[in-house]
Amino acid sequence: MKRSATAIWRGGPRAGEGTVTTSSGVISNALFRTGTTAHDIPCTTPSEMLVAAEAACMSLTLAAELAEDGITAEAIETKAELVIFADKKIWDISEIRMSVKAHIAHMSKEKFNAAVNRAKQHCLISRALKPKLTIKTEMVEIESAVAAN
Repeated sequence: MKRSATAIWRGGPRAGEGTVTTSSGVISNALFRTGTTAHDIPCTTPSEMLVAAEAACMSLTLAAELAEDGITAEAIETKAELVIFADKKIWDISEIRMSVKAHIAHMSKEKFNAAVNRAKQHCLISRALKPKLTIKTEMVEIESAVAAN
């Protein structure tokens, strides 16, 4: 499987702006700027796109881990926050903090946390970035589970 994206940047690092388009077309000419100039117009930043990818990947990976246990979640909501450390001109990801809330039926909290820990180890984005990763979990018990696919 191959995925691609094209980004075009115009101008200097502080006053410029760019657009990004993905090969699927789902993201098409999305405006992005640096984090320090992205406050006044609706746009994204590279770090925001990265943390969005982390949240999406964790939700999907957790769904796969739950399916291994024969459980399909009604919903998995992952909120992710990217913490960036700036040292002069070098910026680095110091941590990614996540909160995962899953609506599932008939699963113990221990088995749920084990699935989350496996997802943490198997998530493609987490493996690529290798950040310090903290995850708070919440399991909401629902009446019945949907059959795992």
